[in-house]
Amino acid sequence: MSAVPAAPIYLTSSQCQSLLTSQDVIEQIERVVGWDAAGKIRWPSPRNMNMRDAHENHYHLKACILEPLGIAGFRVVAHLATDENSCNATRYVVVVDTASSRTLAFVDETWSYAQRTVASIVMAAKKLALPEAGVLALVGAGNLATTALEYYSKLFNLREVRVVSRRPQTRETLARLAESKYKVPAQAMDSIQAAVHDADLVLTATNSGKALIEADWIAPGAVVATLDTAEPGRAYAEQADLFVVDSREQLQKELIELFGQEGPGWVDATVAEVVGGKHPGRTDAKQRALIVTQGMASQDVALAHLAYTRACDQGLGMAMPEGGA
Repeated sequence: MSAVPAAPIYLTSSQCQSLLTSQDVIEQIERVVGWDAAGKIRWPSPRNMNMRDAHENHYHLKACILEPLGIAGFRVVAHLATDENSCNATRYVVVVDTASSRTLAFVDETWSYAQRTVASIVMAAKKLALPEAGVLALVGAGNLATTALEYYSKLFNLREVRVVSRRPQTRETLARLAESKYKVPAQAMDSIQAAVHDADLVLTATNSGKALIEADWIAPGAVVATLDTAEPGRAYAEQADLFVVDSREQLQKELIELFGQEGPGWVDATVAEVVGGKHPGRTDAKQRALIVTQGMASQDVALAHLAYTRACDQGLGMAMPEGGA
């Protein structure tokens, strides 16, 4: 790596996209999950700060220390209540050197956020899916579902993709992309039940904020992954044979709000526990799994740091005033 800049640098979302590949994202997330399993990440208590204003807009602050990298990171997010993917959303990671407590970079994570969001849940699905899993049902056809298709195509040998969404145009567009770019037979569908029927892999990625599937629609051995805790519905959350999350602490409040006090007790393991061998993961081919993730700040911080190190190598980034200047 080239010399560390004298002042902190600012990296745009476009620069991050030019510096990182989807393979980089997968490898970095796998590395960070391994560190989490080994107890090499320090977390604050509580792990996240959440606020809402009078308009119900969301504000989040998460942080961690990644001991293997010698850095701390702070993730700052603000978005509208109705659209967390708005171009006006605030998404930054501040990277700090732990040896000196010096700020290294301010990184716009707008691009890497979407990548991390889907890559982490698809990676978890790979850990729990049957070896022959290859029929994917995408419930939703927006940016996250489109990004997820890339990662499912990388990690699975897909035989078929089914896309269902509210608007015919979006599902047809994504189905055509699956066939043209990823060479996988695909069909656009208007029924969620028909799309998930006998599917090995299911991803729900909408902004509906409500239950989208029924427990009896999900086939034995299937892995349902979701980016919204409400979307699998109470029945499947309770009846799934294997309920895996990224963080019990982060999801506890939401599980209680959605499913009652018993909700957190339905969780069987975290992704880190499965990866680290503290939980066996799937033990039977007929087990139906559910994966719910909110995203770990550790992954965002690690990706921001990787973008920073590559920016240093390539002389990218805008120099910012040093502290006290």
